[in-house]
Amino acid sequence: MPSKKREFDKRLIFLIIAIIILSVLIFKKPAITGQAVLSQEAIHSDSLNLKINESGEYEWQVKSPGNIKSLKATGSVTSNGTARVYIENNGTRQLIFDSSKQLFDVDIHVLPEYKKVMQGDKILIQNVLFNLRGFGAGNVNVRYSVKDSDGNVVAVQEESVYIETQAKFIRELIIPPEIKSGTYTAFVEAFTNSTSLGTGSDTFEVRGEKQPFYQQLKFYIAAMAAVVALAIALIFGVHEYQLLKKRKEIEEIKAKEPEEKIRKMEGELKALEEAYKSGFISEETYQKEKKRIEERLEALKKGDEKT
Repeated sequence: MPSKKREFDKRLIFLIIAIIILSVLIFKKPAITGQAVLSQEAIHSDSLNLKINESGEYEWQVKSPGNIKSLKATGSVTSNGTARVYIENNGTRQLIFDSSKQLFDVDIHVLPEYKKVMQGDKILIQNVLFNLRGFGAGNVNVRYSVKDSDGNVVAVQEESVYIETQAKFIRELIIPPEIKSGTYTAFVEAFTNSTSLGTGSDTFEVRGEKQPFYQQLKFYIAAMAAVVALAIALIFGVHEYQLLKKRKEIEEIKAKEPEEKIRKMEGELKALEEAYKSGFISEETYQKEKKRIEERLEALKKGDEKT
């Protein structure tokens, strides 16, 4: 019995440990998952090497035509000259560069550690503004904004930045605590007056608001209480099962006892007859013992004999 009890205790301990581990996995808050959709894009570049000393129009034929999503032209213009660059498609011409105006290449990146933030947190944006003209230093207005997936502005701020040829700096944006979780766009625009000089953007993810520590503590206390209650219920359940199993075994043994006694009495009666036939006992003894055994057999078969 002691060895069986020790074995039962070991099984019970392993069972409780397994329950606790399973509960931790169940009650652990899942991390937020996302989905990224990637599309394959090709980058083509052509070196024109044009040096123009007189007024005129010059045409550049794209070597790899396709669905152009962005176009970047680089070069320089002397202070005595001007240049305009147009892009034409199906007879429609659009101005993409005018050296008589300030025009900037705006490159921004949300810093990696701020790509996933909580509601009410901040993001840091790295900005690089490059003066494509190569001359004309001055102040440029820069607007920083956060937009949702529908293009609605949820946060915005502006400042004036002095730029000669290039400016690189980091700015901070506060995420409103009331916005919903999801993917947002950090948008930066360089402009003077109402004229846009260049834009750039990068996306980041906003997660749900952090729960206060006491709420997290309440959650884990409730979870552990549930684990303990479950463990106690299993302990009592296993204990009751063992008791019922033992009672059933005892009842089965008791149910078999009359049969065992009947077989034993029949064996004694057979041995008595053989002893009498062999002359080992007298007839008087034989008849007396035979009567006693037969009475007990009859009582056992009727179930009247007490065990």
